[in-house]
Amino acid sequence: MATSRLERIGTIFTRVEGLLTRGAMKPDDRPLWFDVYRAFPPNEEPRFARPKPEVKKIRQILYKEDAIRSKFHSEGHGLGINMLNPSGETQTKRLIQQYEKLKSEGVPEKELIEKSVAAVSVERQLASKTIPKNPDSVTAQVLGSADIKNIFKE
Repeated sequence: MATSRLERIGTIFTRVEGLLTRGAMKPDDRPLWFDVYRAFPPNEEPRFARPKPEVKKIRQILYKEDAIRSKFHSEGHGLGINMLNPSGETQTKRLIQQYEKLKSEGVPEKELIEKSVAAVSVERQLASKTIPKNPDSVTAQVLGSADIKNIFKE
């Protein structure tokens, strides 16, 4: 029947339970979820006519670093994670730390971002230069013996 709306009456659990008690369904043919539902019933019965839950307003969670982070990203200074960095710190985290340090030293608000970006970029350049190179490594030996400029010439 196309006009039948029986799904609005009862729940799937009560319908399966009715089939089991009347003998229309064998106990061996019951669904897997039936025993779990019987052992752990929900707090509220899942009925079709249940009133809709009250919609609560979601509160925004903002930290003081978010304002600083937005300043850096709006000017294009917030870069991603440096995967080669063993500490795994993001560029933005280092910028915020440097910003807080300079702010505690009394640097004017207008110069804070530029100076912290400059300080972090200097740190980054120094860190990239201080990577120890091992001339005894297999890679260094292979690259040292390879003639890369004439690799395709026979």
